[in-house]
Amino acid sequence: MAGEDWMMDTRSMSPAVKRFWAAFLHQADDPLDAETRLYEVFQVGDSEADADEGADLIVAGIKTATSSLLWEYEATGNRQPTKGVLSILTNASAEPVCIVETTWLEVQAFSQVDAQFARDYGEWDGTLKTWRKECSAYYSNQCEALNRIPSPDMPILCERFRVVFPKSK
Repeated sequence: MAGEDWMMDTRSMSPAVKRFWAAFLHQADDPLDAETRLYEVFQVGDSEADADEGADLIVAGIKTATSSLLWEYEATGNRQPTKGVLSILTNASAEPVCIVETTWLEVQAFSQVDAQFARDYGEWDGTLKTWRKECSAYYSNQCEALNRIPSPDMPILCERFRVVFPKSK
């Protein structure tokens, strides 16, 4: 299983997220397997506006990819996601929105990220040029906090995902 040795501790979840996760498990084909694959509860971006906009883009199927700076995992000791993990997406109010499954992961140099990935990222105008501009600024700030020097070769963890449990309205 994807996360047998590092299952997320669900005791830290808010009551709303716990109920949402329980509803997902109730309808899952294999709830025990799903329990072992829970990776994280997360929000998109680093602001309330980003969190809400990102959640809307994911639910709409526009945003199907994300990326992170590999150096951040190394510096914090946090585990990297693996193919098959499940993550609970929340909005800016920490309300659960959907559950996504990681379907693909690849470490790439920042300069090697391609136009298709930039489109699947689903933000801004969908072009590689804009993705590089926006993500370069974001990763430069992260590098500064990690005492690393940003470069075209900095390792980026590229991730694709799919929604497996949309919240019914």
